[in-house]
Amino acid sequence: MNSTEHSPQTPSESIEAHITARMRRAGRGSVWCAERCGDTLPRNAVDQALTRMTQRQILVRIAHGVYLYPIPHPLLGYAPAAVADVLEMYASIGVVPCIAAGATAAAYYGLAASDSTRYEYAALGVSRTLVTRWWTMHIRPIAARYIVGLHPQTAMIIQALRTIGHTDWQAEHTDVLRQHLSESARSIVSAEASLAPGWMRPVLRSISVPLSSP
Repeated sequence: MNSTEHSPQTPSESIEAHITARMRRAGRGSVWCAERCGDTLPRNAVDQALTRMTQRQILVRIAHGVYLYPIPHPLLGYAPAAVADVLEMYASIGVVPCIAAGATAAAYYGLAASDSTRYEYAALGVSRTLVTRWWTMHIRPIAARYIVGLHPQTAMIIQALRTIGHTDWQAEHTDVLRQHLSESARSIVSAEASLAPGWMRPVLRSISVPLSSP
């Protein structure tokens, strides 16, 4: 028997094995940073392990300090990192709550054209920009009153309305929101209208009005 088969792992090998096991459990396509790899591990050792794994093409570095556990792709080499997986990574390290904001919120509700190269989100006390080869994500700070205690739908609609603005908001925009939201969501948004900025309150209350029959 080869005497090296059962040789104990070095500390660096043990940390890398721990990280690899976590990534396998999360599955390919998951996105990682040092903070997500384990709070109890030495930060320098984690950084070194991620660098080695990138050099061996186990991981793909998609931005500063952010790594993709890639899904192989027959043409691209590996599938692009998904925005949803990046948001999951941020949630795993405590960047919550995080909601769509700006043009991303407006596009989510069909109020503006979608831009697959730029995404905007908002979170409490967080200001970050993540630039990848496929898209750019901006996370900006948001006032607690516009996210804490509000239903996520209400919080995101407030962001969408803020993007379009009071002077440009039209009745057609309200109709689009009614069509996009379920009856229960319309009721929640309408009930929370008093928590929105003044000009938005009539809009949010009117969302609960049933759509007119054609």
